[in-house]
Amino acid sequence: MSENHAHPNKAQLVYAAVLHWVSTIGIVFVIAGFAAYVFGLLPATYPIEEIAGSWHLGSAELNHLYPQPTGWSWVPDILRGDVLSFSSIVYLSAATIVCLVAVAGVFISEKNDIYTGIAILQILVLLVAASGLIGSGH
Repeated sequence: MSENHAHPNKAQLVYAAVLHWVSTIGIVFVIAGFAAYVFGLLPATYPIEEIAGSWHLGSAELNHLYPQPTGWSWVPDILRGDVLSFSSIVYLSAATIVCLVAVAGVFISEKNDIYTGIAILQILVLLVAASGLIGSGH
């Protein structure tokens, strides 16, 4: 009885290596952003005590009391503790795009036109989705 073990190819190894580093940096970023917010190392848009006292509210009520910017309008406030904490989640959300860019490079070097095209299309779809250009208007 022969065991057939699949071995990862170069694209899979590159994706995994990039994902490892992007996610490791992301976890550090999440912890730093959270610490900056919780310990008041940076000014916050709303004091954490007020937010913690409102956790019992529904999302509509919370949004009414503490309106937040929509889309990418939070970027100018990146040096606020709560916004920095939020931006770490945005960074982690972009991990797939970073990995796909690296893998597209592998496919280009291997002259694999079909997979290169698929990777580039995936990158473009994710960038358009993240841009907010197409949306439901909410």
